[in-house]
Amino acid sequence: MKIHIKHAFCSSSESYDSSCDIQRIVAEHLAEFLPECEQDGVLEIGTGTGIFTKLLNEKCGAAVCVDIADALLAKAARQYPENLYVCGDGECLPVRGGFSLITGSSALQWFQQPEKSIPDMLKHLKKGGKFAFSVFVEGTFVEMSILNQMTGFGSVYSLPKEADFVRIFEGCGVSVNKDVKEYVLHFDSVSEFLKKQKGTGATFSGKDKPTSKTSYRKFLELYPELFGENGKVPVTYRILYITGYK
Repeated sequence: MKIHIKHAFCSSSESYDSSCDIQRIVAEHLAEFLPECEQDGVLEIGTGTGIFTKLLNEKCGAAVCVDIADALLAKAARQYPENLYVCGDGECLPVRGGFSLITGSSALQWFQQPEKSIPDMLKHLKKGGKFAFSVFVEGTFVEMSILNQMTGFGSVYSLPKEADFVRIFEGCGVSVNKDVKEYVLHFDSVSEFLKKQKGTGATFSGKDKPTSKTSYRKFLELYPELFGENGKVPVTYRILYITGYK
């Protein structure tokens, strides 16, 4: 499964920055939770092209940046060369040592075994160290989920429940704070939204069920009919911000 996720993100290296509207909004809000001074050892998981990395560097200094998609990581490295870039899986960290801050924006929802990998990740956090993450959770793409049931088009990746993620962090013996925000972005058309989504590389759904042109056309027809607002189509995103310290 991870090879498919990696391939999807690598294929978006040229389109990601112009397509990541919601990811940019989420990164900017997550940055508000970061410490205001440089940290002695910073680890970022899910660097991508560096949307969050720029904000992280400005507030906390240089970081060790990990991402599974080498094409995205290479782009971040060209833009922000002060960091150490490591291509690898955040669920099986290719780095060692204690960090004062572990963070990442819009990445942990791709973890396949969070109940194991999150405790393993937090073992790299120093005593007194802080963490800050944003996670897409269940409730994201609610419109698409409804239409998928009606048309067969638009499979949605199974996102974690916010309560399950909070429970995992709380089980690690760390102090935990949570904040959940719902964003609704409006697009001029369903096609524009789908193009933006494809442009971010976040297209892997984990479902192999083929769809037909008929189901696709029905999806395009019903989306604005059922959910359209003033000539726009809404897309809902639900984000868990989870922060704390060890």
